[in-house]
Amino acid sequence: MTVKKLLLALWFITLLFAACKKDNPIEPTYSDSEIRATQNQITMPSTFTQKMLIEMFSSVHCATCPDAEQKFKTISTAHPDRVYGISIHNSDAMEIPLYNFMDSVYSIPYYASGMLNRTAFGGTLVLPKGNWNANINACLNKTASCGLMINTSIQGNTALIDVYSGFNATLSGDYRLTVCLFENNVIGTGPGYNQSNYYNTTANSPFFGLGNPIIGYPHDFVTRKVLSSYLGNPVNYVQVSHGGCIKQSYNINISGYNSNHLYVVAFINKVAPSSMMHEIMNVQQTKLGTNKGFD
Repeated sequence: MTVKKLLLALWFITLLFAACKKDNPIEPTYSDSEIRATQNQITMPSTFTQKMLIEMFSSVHCATCPDAEQKFKTISTAHPDRVYGISIHNSDAMEIPLYNFMDSVYSIPYYASGMLNRTAFGGTLVLPKGNWNANINACLNKTASCGLMINTSIQGNTALIDVYSGFNATLSGDYRLTVCLFENNVIGTGPGYNQSNYYNTTANSPFFGLGNPIIGYPHDFVTRKVLSSYLGNPVNYVQVSHGGCIKQSYNINISGYNSNHLYVVAFINKVAPSSMMHEIMNVQQTKLGTNKGFD
């Protein structure tokens, strides 16, 4: 083969590799030495607090969704630093592809609903807002086998996020780390933001007399980005063992968002052959620009 043909062949192979790399992103993997190095850099507690994530399914066209958000706030206040929540929007200006993906996996039956640590109750995974409170303790009373720590900072329009996940028990199965960015106090104009309001004429409701729809409604817990893959990045088998710990880092462009209202939610979740057997094992949250210790 001539030098010219050899160079052309190498150029073609380089293009082919670049195309494959772009279209088929590789999930992060870690060697045993990298995991042990992470373990040596931090102090991981021997026990973790069991926490819970409520994944709410919302839309501005859902007239009962404001009440669902209010119910979540009441639950979260009653269980400080133990119950967190994100709102996944559909068919409005705050929609991202995450909703359709979640629907394809978990079959979302209606709005003003949510999942509690992706745990099924009475054979039902996605629960109406009226059933959330009755199942809170069933999630919080479990013994946590893993925990998380989050360190964040902001540099211009870039968010730098380090998530540490660790285990105090050896687990078997497919475990993932999922990291999301959500925004509070999202206020926009037009039909994509105006919130339908079933409670406009309901006395004693916090939404009484605000109009239907509510113009200028402040949407909270709005999921903006998923930093990992939608079902999470696989956790190395060495990590899912007693004392296993590793760090995953993300640099995210936050242009167009109010950095003062952004939060990071990270959770370790189990993926099973059936969606009814999926489960969020533990969750951690912090305001962007702050840190949250291991728990």
